Amino acid sequence: MAECGFDMKSALAYAIHAEIQAHEFYKTWAQNARTPALKKEISELADWEETHKDTLSKYYEELFGEPFTPDPNVVVDPALCVQAGEFKDYYSLLRLISTAYLSELRAAEFYEKLADKVEPEETKLMFKDLANMERGHMEFVRKRYDELRGELEGRLML
Repeated sequence: MAECGFDMKSALAYAIHAEIQAHEFYKTWAQNARTPALKKEISELADWEETHKDTLSKYYEELFGEPFTPDPNVVVDPALCVQAGEFKDYYSLLRLISTAYLSELRAAEFYEKLADKVEPEETKLMFKDLANMERGHMEFVRKRYDELRGELEGRLML
């Protein structure tokens, strides 16, 4: 590793917990989507986050010779612990989407930092790929935010 004191095991555990929470967030959002097309798109995001978790969990097991075990006491971002009732109105949904955007941004930055701290090149590439995927999620979430905001503005003008 490039830096003394860097704890790969803790960093991977944190990343896996973040992916678990992101998956749960998108799964809840998909269940409350307003259209079948939006539900499908958001479900795909949930699936991608699940794939990220699986990729990181596999790497964790390869590195440390033990399967990753989630710790129910770990909270990566309390703002992502959403309640289904929060999806009832536009304003709550806009806040949740904003939170998702920031969470994806933080995840991308986290993976970029990890890429700078690890060896070999294959591991660097894995984290860079994850960062790029999270940035793609940011764009998806931003598009949904803009669409929902447009709907809300349209309703307010009626």
